[in-house]
Amino acid sequence: MKRNRGTIYIIRGLPYTGRPGKARNVCQDGGEIISYFDYFRIYHNSQIIPKYLHKAHMWARREALENIERGVDPVIINNPNMPLWHMYPYVRMAFFRGYWIEFIETEDTWDVPLEELERRGGGTIPLPILEDMKESYEPVRHVYDVLYDEYSQYRWIGSKEMTSNDW
Repeated sequence: MKRNRGTIYIIRGLPYTGRPGKARNVCQDGGEIISYFDYFRIYHNSQIIPKYLHKAHMWARREALENIERGVDPVIINNPNMPLWHMYPYVRMAFFRGYWIEFIETEDTWDVPLEELERRGGGTIPLPILEDMKESYEPVRHVYDVLYDEYSQYRWIGSKEMTSNDW
């Protein structure tokens, strides 16, 4: 029986629904938590600047790949990860490097009104954006739901980021 190289946990949920706590619980015995927010913490004094969101997500994907290639176990991705195409790079880089992939969802994404999430965040993410994020949610029952998703493949296969990082 083939042994997995490690595990990657993809934490899914809207902002202010407890993703960091879930990630810390998974990471109690070691591993690495990666979030696009770390980019803003490191480079922008924790201030989220919308024009740098794309750069922050690219940074997080690069960090994830570096940790996977070093064999870190587990690797925890702490981003909203609502549509399949957001998870595709992480799933693909982990899958083709022998990692087991698990998806963990926060309960508050479904149990707490969006107005409460907006309040928890002090209005930093406006209600219409939270609504759009929630509407973009796509369920995952199996890793192949992500790997074989047509839009994800269209969005990523052959992209410069994918080919230059070999994921």
